[in-house]
Amino acid sequence: MPNYSAPGVYVEEVSSGVKPIAGVGTSVGAFVGISEKGVIGKAVLVTNWRQFTDEFGNFIPNGYLAYAVYNFFAEGGTSCYVVRAAPNDIKKATLAIKDSENADLFEVTARSEGAWGNRISVKVGPSSNKQDFGFKLTVQYQKDSSFNDEYAGDEGGKIVEVFDNMMLTNFEDKINEVSAFVSVRPLVDLTVLENLEKIPKFTEETALGLTGGEDGMKAIDFLGSATTRDGIHAFDTIDNINIVAVPDVADMPFSRNTILEMLNYCKLRKDCIFIVDPPHGLNPEEVMNFKEGAGQFQGNSFNSSYGALYYPWVFINDPLTGKQKLVPPSGAVAGTYAYVDSVRGVHKAPAGTSDGYLDTVVGIEKIITKAEQELLNPSGINVIRSLPEGICVWGARTLSADSEWNYVNVRRLLMYIEESLDQGSQWVVFEPNDPGLWGKVKRNLTAFLTRVWRDGALYGSTQEEAFFVKVDEENNPPAVRDAGQLIIEVGVAPVKPAEFVIIRVSQKTLSK
Repeated sequence: MPNYSAPGVYVEEVSSGVKPIAGVGTSVGAFVGISEKGVIGKAVLVTNWRQFTDEFGNFIPNGYLAYAVYNFFAEGGTSCYVVRAAPNDIKKATLAIKDSENADLFEVTARSEGAWGNRISVKVGPSSNKQDFGFKLTVQYQKDSSFNDEYAGDEGGKIVEVFDNMMLTNFEDKINEVSAFVSVRPLVDLTVLENLEKIPKFTEETALGLTGGEDGMKAIDFLGSATTRDGIHAFDTIDNINIVAVPDVADMPFSRNTILEMLNYCKLRKDCIFIVDPPHGLNPEEVMNFKEGAGQFQGNSFNSSYGALYYPWVFINDPLTGKQKLVPPSGAVAGTYAYVDSVRGVHKAPAGTSDGYLDTVVGIEKIITKAEQELLNPSGINVIRSLPEGICVWGARTLSADSEWNYVNVRRLLMYIEESLDQGSQWVVFEPNDPGLWGKVKRNLTAFLTRVWRDGALYGSTQEEAFFVKVDEENNPPAVRDAGQLIIEVGVAPVKPAEFVIIRVSQKTLSK
């Protein structure tokens, strides 16, 4: 209480005790896969397709990551984090620039590893300001010949960057901090004055190509490690991811163990769900074996509420070739998750003829009949069906064997509620643990859950039917308080999807 010594009016700000809980985001994607270029093992935020191509390159024949991210945005996704995975024998392309005496002066290196760097070339010429010891470095890039190449044109490709009025005294900072294609480093000792007076040998109009870039031949580690924070563990420090996909894993021989690790990763985080892609070419019996770990797919069954499997693969119009291409469905499904979250809410199952309609898909690998789906659906395999309304996601089940967690929307709704309550209750830590605090906490949580209920996410015509919040003397006796704990019990009744709609029709007998 402030001390007042002089007569007068004193105005004080008093907290109402109500600290609104804001709902967390639910639609941020997280992709790990093979890309044309880009930093390896680091999570990069991407908010549109152009940002992805600038950072990771375009579509490549031997990778599905670009297709998955493209479909994610095309289906309604707005932001995602992307991690490039690559074999450990991958190499960068390089080029040594000579001085006027034909000795090595500095090295130009591709910004990231991979054969893409072999399509970079540079020209060295005099600086525009005619400064002593100055030079100009022009960077050109030629896309792969299989593309409809917007970078074709001049010898060496399209000019993508120009660094003018460079000198050896400052060229590293001016190029390395800006360039999206190359980095440079001196090959001479720049503390020697004589070396600072050297200039690179001008190449006139000849483009010098970088060489030595390799994509690598060894197996790719998509998991990474918590120590190095690469692979899936690159997301360890990112709290707001919700939908995880690793499309390149599907057809790889070690896919099963990797998928099990990905499911476990999401389970330990408790804030994201993993979209599982099965190998392509499986019939209904084989995809069931894949899920259960039977037949040719010996191993542990997929049993997790933090994962969902979608089958079969889908055809899209390939921007790379202009033809149809078969791709894993996870990218399009992740985009559907994000779209449904934005227009309906996380409590709505991302499936059906409207919310589950796949705009980017032009065909499916295998037509699944209703009879076949009757075998797959109880096993937690979500079928993508070709219906009169179009190609739609026609399943909304998790991979959990626990009936309480059968549905994707129920699991994701609970993740949303838990994460929102967690973030919105941090202010409670170290507050005096007394009935006054209990009342504030109950009001805050009740206000948030009331909004969730009114949005249609919880079942019941009254608040009492939809949820409860209990924080009182009964669950916080002296022994609990003495241990520094505050126990808050919350129960919610999530709305389950109408998965089976039964219309009973009978003949009506007319009486005279």
